[in-house]
Formats: sequence, structure tokens, C-alpha cells
Amino acid sequence: MRRHGEVGVLPTGLVTALRQLAGRPAVLLAFDLDGVLAPIVLDPADARPLPSSVAALHTLAGLPGTAVALVSGRPLEQLRKLADPPPGALLIGSHGAESDPPLDRVDVLDDAARQLLGRVRAELGRIVAAHPGTRLEGKPTAAVLHTRGAGRAVAAAATQQALQGPAGWTGVHPTLGKEVVELAVTDVTKGSALRLLRAAAGPAAGGVLYVGDDVTDERAFAVLDDDGGDVTVKVGPGDSLARHRVADPVAVARLLDLLAALRSGCSAR
Repeated sequence: MRRHGEVGVLPTGLVTALRQLAGRPAVLLAFDLDGVLAPIVLDPADARPLPSSVAALHTLAGLPGTAVALVSGRPLEQLRKLADPPPGALLIGSHGAESDPPLDRVDVLDDAARQLLGRVRAELGRIVAAHPGTRLEGKPTAAVLHTRGAGRAVAAAATQQALQGPAGWTGVHPTLGKEVVELAVTDVTKGSALRLLRAAAGPAAGGVLYVGDDVTDERAFAVLDDDGGDVTVKVGPGDSLARHRVADPVAVARLLDLLAALRSGCSAR
């Protein structure tokens, strides 16, 4: 993995990459929601993207040859409700298991997978009941243990039980993120979803920007090629496959403002 040094608001290398991307005839601009467009909050239901980011996304989505996508672990309906996406935006929910408009691959659970998901939810429910402050979230193809609201010792114990228990069951695909353990019964990822998005909205002449902050976003970074004209941006600290980095959602808003200005200038020519 690449290691990064001190983070500036918009590093020079990132600005250069954005200028090059903005000049392409067709681009796909994809973003995670939580920790990227929206600051992380204790209650996920309270998360909202920064108003300046929403305004810039709406501007970008209205420009020729510019596709905007939101790629989130949240269920699709929740993503649509919270994110205020611009008209025509491509929405990917549940790490790629849901999409609007539908992509070529949409995971539909068979009877065995539905039964397994029921078992996973029941077991995580028992873990939540024994660990105050934790929370269970149900998704169409996964169950999620949230530990942000628990004390650190309780959160660690709940996470350990989930990883040593249902995460190891045959057919379960675990993802350990920021204060969450997601246990899916399909192997879809943000990376596979981004490949489908590129095929649907990213012509060969274009490039892709992806901005993410969590472990699940690394799989999206992994399918892109910075040397080939794509731009990968990690938000926040930690090792990452992304070539560029910004500090927080406020810096992402500045990135979006710059990209909207650059792209608008190119479209006006």
C-alpha cells in the first residue's frame, strides 16, 4: 500500500489530476456518502451532505459528458433520501447489491441465501442485545453491526463476537469498516459496482474520479488506473491504494467546487 505524508486541503498533485480529468470529453464522477460528502455523525440517520457539495454535484450533473454517481453501503432508498442526489445521478446502494437505474448485474437472493441472511441477522441481533450501545441494521443482502454508540470495551467485544461467529460461516462475506461489521451473503463489492458503472456511463474517451474514506472504498480504488487517467482520492488518515488524499468532507467540498469550475470552463469552449 502507498503511504501518505501530511495532508493539505487540495494537494498540488490532485489539482493537476483534476485539471486533466476536467478536460476529457466524458467523465464519471463517483463518491461515497458518509465521511466523504457527509461528515460522520453518531446517528447515521442524521447524516447529510454538506450544502456546498450538493450544489457542486448538481452543477456537475448538468454539464455535457459528465456522469455523477453515489456509491454507498447504505440501502438504496436510504441513500436516495439522505443524499439529495442531482437529477440523473447513478445510485449504488448496499455496496453494489442495489442500483438505480438498474445495472446489468443486480444480486437477487435465492432461498438458501435468504435463509442464511436470516440466520446472520438473528445472530447479530443476539450480539446487539448483549452489548448496550450497539445497533443492528438490516440491508437487502447483508446485516450490519454498528458499534459507534457503544463504549470502547463493549464495541471491541461485540466486534470480536461477530468476527469469530457469523462472519466465519460458509457463504458469509464480512467487511470490517469504521465502527461497523457488515456481513453480506453475496460477494458484490464497490469495485465490481464501479466496473459496471464505468461500462454504463464511462465511455472509453473518459476517465473516472472516485472519492472514498473507508475500507470498502479500497476495492473501488483497486479497479481504477491513475496512470491511465483515472483519479483516486482517499478522505482522512490511514494507508490506501488511492493516489491522492484530502483531509475531510470540507476538503471534498472544495474539490467539488474546483472540479465544477474546471469542467464548466471546458464545456463552455
